[in-house]
Amino acid sequence: MELPKIISSQKVFDGRVFNVTVDTVQEGELRYQREVVHHHGSAVILPVFDDGTAALVRQYRHPAVRYLLEAPAGSLDEGERPEDGAARELQEELGLVAGRMEKLSEFFVSPGFCEEKMWVFLATELTEGKQNPEEDEVLEVVRLPLVEALEMITSGEIQDAKTIIALMLAAPRVGSPFLEVDYPAV
Repeated sequence: MELPKIISSQKVFDGRVFNVTVDTVQEGELRYQREVVHHHGSAVILPVFDDGTAALVRQYRHPAVRYLLEAPAGSLDEGERPEDGAARELQEELGLVAGRMEKLSEFFVSPGFCEEKMWVFLATELTEGKQNPEEDEVLEVVRLPLVEALEMITSGEIQDAKTIIALMLAAPRVGSPFLEVDYPAV
């Protein structure tokens, strides 16, 4: 199947984290416009300690108008490799260095309008260093048993998609008894 052609692309917003264009697309005989959010991508890290606990961060997310409990994550710099961004974010947000970093998945965040891709990593063999958050990052580090974090998904306490994906993919790799969790009917 032949990919549609981009006839034109007009930048309508140039921001610090992302840009927006309005693209005119030709797909066969059909011509249409799409608003596209351009983003360099993000690295998501789930740090899991030897004792089976995971470190998450609680931070205010203005678009959601609430504090969310999330896996540490951050935008990649232009051309930055996802594994390098993951290591940088782990150190900045939590002050941790991983002896082992395993890629769990990569996915598009919302491909209907956004080109952002997220790469999810499991960080283990952790050593403590110095936390160095960006000046606009106000983070509370929350360390809890992985099985408890999994239960917080169904209870609605964890609502962030990247965190849910990271927890669900990491659990079997670190030997969490996630299958034994009594998930309530929804």
